[in-house]
Amino acid sequence: MIANYHTHTWRCNHAEGKEKDYVRNGIKRGLEILGFSDHSPYIFPGQYCSTFRMRIDQLDDYIHTVLELREEFQDKIQIPLGLEIEYYPDLLPSLLPILRDKPIDYLLLGQHYLGNEVGEHYNGHPTADESLLKRYCHQSMDAMNTGLFTYFAHPDLFYYVGDSDTYKTYMRQICREAISCHLPLEFNFLGLQSGRNYPNPIFWTVAAEEGCDVILGCDAHSPDALLNLTVEQEALQMIENLGLKCIDKVELRRI
Repeated sequence: MIANYHTHTWRCNHAEGKEKDYVRNGIKRGLEILGFSDHSPYIFPGQYCSTFRMRIDQLDDYIHTVLELREEFQDKIQIPLGLEIEYYPDLLPSLLPILRDKPIDYLLLGQHYLGNEVGEHYNGHPTADESLLKRYCHQSMDAMNTGLFTYFAHPDLFYYVGDSDTYKTYMRQICREAISCHLPLEFNFLGLQSGRNYPNPIFWTVAAEEGCDVILGCDAHSPDALLNLTVEQEALQMIENLGLKCIDKVELRRI
């Protein structure tokens, strides 16, 4: 692994550690690229406040911190500035002008919720409801077609416990759309390390059959996650067994 584009900071309320320690561990691991992509702020209507992303008033500090690290470590590692963000079609238009006014290098698609989050289904909760799976599929495909995203983080996050053939049908649509949009899919280390429902072998079997490009992602929520070589070896073994097409780097898409 020479590049990790999926790195969080304390601002998302569920990560820990100093940003500089992430960089130091990235260098220690031998990475050429360490991209920060903390959970993007969103502007929600009413009194709702999301608890797993930075606030809009923290965005400038996040940017300033990453750019300072880029300058400090410019001779040792590349540090692109990104955000992980859901595609919320009703809310994204009001956020994009704010993000486009900032020196953001890339966005990762991480579709944690359906709809626009408020009162909606969290995609990591188990469900046998095909209508929710269908919505996840269509919302993900709509997101990829915006052209805003560099890659799709943990595309297999949706926790479907219904019929496997039904699951394959919808995931095949996602995989084919990813190919059409030239969008790599992320094989996520955090899910593997913490025993979550992803990486899902059924999803990745479909991805292999369709010939999707696969990029490794630490999804680091602590500096130590960047030094976990055991989970990388486990991921690489799974990728080899599944016959997936793994790529080392991605081309960043500016918004």
